[in-house]
Amino acid sequence: MTFLSSVNILCSAVKSQEHRNMDFYCNKSMLAERVEMLIIEEPVDMLISSLRQQAMFCIMEMSHVNPKFQPLQRMELIQSGIFSLFSLPPNMETDTNREIVSLYSQTVRALDEMLQGLMTENEDPSMLVFIEIVEIIMPWIMSDKIFEKVRALSTLSRQLRFICNFPTLRHLEDFKIGGNLMGILGLFCMDYNYEVSSWASAALHYCFKFFVNQRQSVLRTEEERQRLLKNLQKDFQANWATSLQYILMFFKKFLNPNERATIITLCVKAMTVGSRYNTWAPVQMLEQLINEPLPDLSKVPELIEMIYSNLNNIKDSSAIKIAEKTIQELAQKYPDEVMLKFLSIQDNVQDRELWKILAASSKGYDNILNHLLKRLKSLNVQDPKESEQSVVMTSVVAGRALNELLLESSSMVEVETFYPWLYMALLSLISFLVFEGGSKNLPKQPGIPEWMNPVSSTIESLKTLISSAGYGYQVSFMQYHKTWELLANPEGYLEGITLVAKSMIIRSCWHIRPIVSLIFNILNGIEVGSSVTALAIFTELLRNSEVAVMTDDTIIELLINFVQKNEPVTQQLVLRAAGNFGMHKETNKFFRMLQPYVLSCCYSTNSKVVTEAFLTLRCIIYNLTWTDSVILLIEISCALRPFFDDESDDLRYNSIDMFAALLAKVKRRFLMAPFRYQVHCSLVPLMFHLQDENINVAHASRDGLCHSAKILVCPRLKSVCSNRDMFTIGRTLVSTCLFFQLEEQKDKIPWFLSQSLSYFNNPQSGIRQAAVWLTSQIIQLKDLEGEEEYQTVSSALKHMKNDPDPAVSCLATQTICILGVKRIQQRRCWHVINFICCRHIGKKSSQTLG
Repeated sequence: MTFLSSVNILCSAVKSQEHRNMDFYCNKSMLAERVEMLIIEEPVDMLISSLRQQAMFCIMEMSHVNPKFQPLQRMELIQSGIFSLFSLPPNMETDTNREIVSLYSQTVRALDEMLQGLMTENEDPSMLVFIEIVEIIMPWIMSDKIFEKVRALSTLSRQLRFICNFPTLRHLEDFKIGGNLMGILGLFCMDYNYEVSSWASAALHYCFKFFVNQRQSVLRTEEERQRLLKNLQKDFQANWATSLQYILMFFKKFLNPNERATIITLCVKAMTVGSRYNTWAPVQMLEQLINEPLPDLSKVPELIEMIYSNLNNIKDSSAIKIAEKTIQELAQKYPDEVMLKFLSIQDNVQDRELWKILAASSKGYDNILNHLLKRLKSLNVQDPKESEQSVVMTSVVAGRALNELLLESSSMVEVETFYPWLYMALLSLISFLVFEGGSKNLPKQPGIPEWMNPVSSTIESLKTLISSAGYGYQVSFMQYHKTWELLANPEGYLEGITLVAKSMIIRSCWHIRPIVSLIFNILNGIEVGSSVTALAIFTELLRNSEVAVMTDDTIIELLINFVQKNEPVTQQLVLRAAGNFGMHKETNKFFRMLQPYVLSCCYSTNSKVVTEAFLTLRCIIYNLTWTDSVILLIEISCALRPFFDDESDDLRYNSIDMFAALLAKVKRRFLMAPFRYQVHCSLVPLMFHLQDENINVAHASRDGLCHSAKILVCPRLKSVCSNRDMFTIGRTLVSTCLFFQLEEQKDKIPWFLSQSLSYFNNPQSGIRQAAVWLTSQIIQLKDLEGEEEYQTVSSALKHMKNDPDPAVSCLATQTICILGVKRIQQRRCWHVINFICCRHIGKKSSQTLG
């Protein structure tokens, strides 16, 4: 005691000095260690002297002089003082010996002043020291012994009362334990023990006052702050319900996101088996916190991880219900972060429990689906955008999250409501990844394991969505036709989309009309989505009359705009749509509107577009009626004729076959006359293609010749076209034109000759031979007109002498000989004519002279 008195005297002397530095006289740290040793050496099983309290007062006095205590020594002093008091036997506050009660209360006051002195050290209180005090007291608050809890809570209450009235505090920015402090005190307010709950309530009151005074910026005016302080004072140590209302208000208004997350963590852990809290308290607190719209929180993924890890340790049914509701509310507030964490947990432990909890949310399920829809429509496949507040889920991850959610959902109402939008969004995402090249250089997707392909993940989501909406037969249909494999292949994507659309019309699908309406909005740019995918589905759905009648002039204008963009894919789809319009009487008007654009696509440089245009032309020809103009017939025939000699067997066959079908449609006399020119132009090509290497082309050519003979009203030609060979048909054709003196056909022989010469370069030897043969026939039956025509034919035949095919070369040689003979005969004939003319002219001249 003499030593402690000497230290106090020294402290008083140093405080009177200007420098106020104890190290000028004696090492302060060494003295503090000795004083601390005295506190430690005091017995903890009894309180018999004032030495303990005098040592604490001495530490308090030393804190008022320089130099300041080092952080480590300060913590040791705090720990020693707290341990010395809290470890004393219980019931000392109520002991029958008044001296012991007085001595104990003085020791309590000494510890309070020591702690306050260490916090201030002649300045405003330091929140760093206060945090150290709280961290040392906290294990005592969590003690199983009631008297230790009471001593810890009462000490904490007095320290909070000390700092809450200071207008300024040092290191306030380092105060990060506000949420933990408020949460623990709030939970102990409902402790079974009255003293524990009473002191916790008092400490919570001062904690509220601390936040009001130190975080005034959240309040609008000073009057509001004063009113709140007045209400807090009125409700000092109020009942649990009142305290809970204050906790809810401070949770929303005064705490930061980290502190709020800490309170939720405390509540969940307090509900587990073995918790030192009254289980009813955290259930009530957490229920009140999540019943209101959640304010901003931080570390949401960590919150989800914590709740999940503690779920199995919660046995109370009401606590389980609140924990699950907390997950659902977090998913409402932070869907991206929560579902990404769900996927991470599922991949790590193969547990789907969290998805079941989320799917069981009656209120928020549709909100989650709506959020996933937004993410899918964004077509964002890059890395999630991380910021301090949120993480944005990519479209691919959203697709997988949707799949997992639907697998656990038992309600079809929300799925049916969102089905058209989710359906088109997933198809648009697949289109973006597969058909539009969005999967190239795709970064690693959080939420998508390395073994899972983004495309296959999205296709799996589509499959689950269709099944969840009650369309399992569509999934079976697509599985049978290997649609999923086609969708994942850029080359087969459009075929896969066609099968997807076809699956909707094999049976009555309730969602067809809303899907078509959505497709119209996508094509008009009102809704986000892949226009190519929307157009492909719409094209196939047009086979259904219910869909076809939904079309209007606006959609036709859009289709016309698409076909005019000269993009091969959209042109093919529009052409297919035009053909499907022709299947229904109700849409015949739209079919007519698209006909000119179908014809223009026949001249495309893209072979696939031309092939699709031919298929549509076949539909046009099939639907021709007598109200159609002759101009349309001529336009179709002009579009077909250039493809008679195409290198592609399919194009040759289709063009000739459709031309024959077109000729079969022309029966009435008033259509025949203006159309005959087109028929004449096709006779020689059709005749030559009787020799085509492709047997289908040859058969189609014969049909065309038969119909041509019928239109030209030429019985002799018609009689040989059906079953005779090309040479017989050719002789009949030439002789008919020459000897029957048909006025309409007299001028066709030169044209036939010109056409024959043009086939000399045909890649098929049989057709070249036919061309040389017809040239020979024409030369034998008709004289050439003029020297120029002779030179043209002679030059072409000489070129054919070198043909690689011996039959063609031999025939060309024979034809040259015939041409030579005809040339000599023609010259002799001209000499005779000239001689006669000269004789006649000479006679006339002699008579005139006489």
